[in-house]
Amino acid sequence: MNAAVESVRSLWVPLSGMNLLVPNVAIAEVINYQPVDLIDQGPDWLIGRIRWREREVPVVSMERMLGFEARASMSGARISIVNSVSRNSEVPFFAMVTSGIPRLFSAEADALGDSVLDSGTHKEMVADAVQIGSEKALIPNLEKIQRVIEAEWKRIVIR
Repeated sequence: MNAAVESVRSLWVPLSGMNLLVPNVAIAEVINYQPVDLIDQGPDWLIGRIRWREREVPVVSMERMLGFEARASMSGARISIVNSVSRNSEVPFFAMVTSGIPRLFSAEADALGDSVLDSGTHKEMVADAVQIGSEKALIPNLEKIQRVIEAEWKRIVIR
């Protein structure tokens, strides 16, 4: 690493029993939780869809996608709209249910410490994990997650 302190404007995204740390530009908007049109035929992490800015957007449970227990209560939940990382994606946005409002966080390389990534069944969906104070945050592999969501969305909805 060079001598200059590297800092990335990020969002600390609270989930059920875990946190995500994503670049600030990854989240297009955070909206109040609203009922989701459920999708029955698909993986358990694909909850359904919502209408946002006149388009159908898949809604996912990041907890389930990453191999964790999903939340039971929607009390205090929000929906974060995530920008696609693929320039020509047929799914330019997806939504994830969060446990609260993501908060701005300036991720400085020297403050993040060493990786605390556990080996797990969904490791390909996680780029890294960091310990910040007493809390741990997963850094999702947004490219991989986008590809998986897009493939399922095409199979189930777009056809």
